[in-house]
Amino acid sequence: MTGFWNVDRVLHECLRFSDDRGYIKVAGHSDDSPYSIKVRRFVAVMKAYGKEKVFNHGIGYLISETCSNDKINELEMFLRQNLGDKHSPDLTNPDLLKSVRYRKELFEALFSYRKSLYRIEDFWSGVMECSHAVALAYRLTSNLNQSHIKAVSDVTDRMLVLLMGDDYDKSFSEEELLPFGYPDVTDKELEDMIFDNW
Repeated sequence: MTGFWNVDRVLHECLRFSDDRGYIKVAGHSDDSPYSIKVRRFVAVMKAYGKEKVFNHGIGYLISETCSNDKINELEMFLRQNLGDKHSPDLTNPDLLKSVRYRKELFEALFSYRKSLYRIEDFWSGVMECSHAVALAYRLTSNLNQSHIKAVSDVTDRMLVLLMGDDYDKSFSEEELLPFGYPDVTDKELEDMIFDNW
């Protein structure tokens, strides 16, 4: 086992496993299918970060009680850059972004937006064979995604990560996650299992 988990990977797995309202449903995956292994990995990681409540109470429980000044300052910079001068007065209250409640509300709204982008990015997932016209559409939309949507997704991801706060400052190796129930299956073994199930 050589992989590791950090806040960026947590965010992307949240996007993968959450429904449109931000609820993460992971119950009932105890078999050894590749999907169940991915779910059990994610559950173990959330336990390691002390975020098990997210499974029953929604995406807002990802938000830390604390958020460092460095994160707040970077978040404010992103907001100012993307809002423009016209809306900058909205950020004149320096304590607004320090409020856990406000960060949760902002996170939930941005997460919903990011979930929509994720669906676009993942639109062609699972397509193994297609006609020439569909292949052309795939190449065209892939280029559009790379040229436009990826940049928007990257900025949104960074803001979401900053809003999540200080609980995610630590990264975990897969070995460190084993006591939390992380399946003892390497990425290569999991990849082989996925390939065998096609």
